[in-house]
Amino acid sequence: MRQRGMCTVLEAAGLSAAEESTYLSLVRQGSAPLPQLADRIGLTAAGTRRAVAGLQRKGLVHRTPPPQERVVPVPPDLAVEQLVRRRMEELERTREAALRLADEAEHLVASRSTEELIEIVSGRAAVGRAFDRVQRTARKEMRVLVAPPYAKPTGVNRTQLDREAAGVSYRAVYDATALADPGVAAAAATHLRAGEQARLVETLPTKLAIADRELALLPLAYATAAHDAALLVHPCGLLDALIALFETLWAVATPLALGDNDEPTADGGLTAADRQLLSLLVAGLTDEAAAARLGVSRRTVVRRVQHLMELTHSRSRLQLGWQARERGWL
Repeated sequence: MRQRGMCTVLEAAGLSAAEESTYLSLVRQGSAPLPQLADRIGLTAAGTRRAVAGLQRKGLVHRTPPPQERVVPVPPDLAVEQLVRRRMEELERTREAALRLADEAEHLVASRSTEELIEIVSGRAAVGRAFDRVQRTARKEMRVLVAPPYAKPTGVNRTQLDREAAGVSYRAVYDATALADPGVAAAAATHLRAGEQARLVETLPTKLAIADRELALLPLAYATAAHDAALLVHPCGLLDALIALFETLWAVATPLALGDNDEPTADGGLTAADRQLLSLLVAGLTDEAAAARLGVSRRTVVRRVQHLMELTHSRSRLQLGWQARERGWL
């Protein structure tokens, strides 16, 4: 019976089937002259010599001097230690080579031609494949602006669920018309349950998908045929501008959450009390006066204001008031 654990180690070390059979025979049945070893494993004399030569190069066997020449196995514990050390050295050399290559690639980015920085993708199927490519490029985060028309069916984005399971976070800003589509709304609910952070704006200027700071996809023309042609943008000034566009829209968008009916709902948990508090603050009332009007403590007012500032990414109360008006909360 084959010892599966040892075979796994030998396979990982890159042994051929003949080398594996030869070494296991030597370990289990002891050293042997080449002819006897050939009989044991059922190989020709030439095949046995090749297998033994390969094992010698890998440090798994040695041969005694003639005339009583025998092939002797290196004990498995020592052999595996040598294999591990050799593999680690190979991996380290590979890592160093990859770092050198990455450094070269980074220096080449600045000298790329326009054709290398921007790709034109034509055809609905090709645009759909490009969207998958962008998602699979992401290692940390995907930023997405979601609006019709769609290059792929409006169901659940299975690639997104796979990438989120692999540790990639998703932030999505939805056009209000997108969630008017029952299929998109149902898919958005699934994405929210899977961990997507989502927000809503009345109108988006374009569709967009960005993988980290590495690759972006946007329509060539934001029209009814937008899903038929698109641009893939590699690291350059245009990609930086697209990232800035997303972050600007994200900052002013209204958070989405799952409501009581398990459907995406805007306001991100904004309550009637929050709206009343905002109206009092915009009217110029102090924290103490607002607290007295609402019948709560000043500490509660401060805590609720801090929550609203975090919700809107506001850095001051003045900015919070502006955000509240922009989002239609007042």
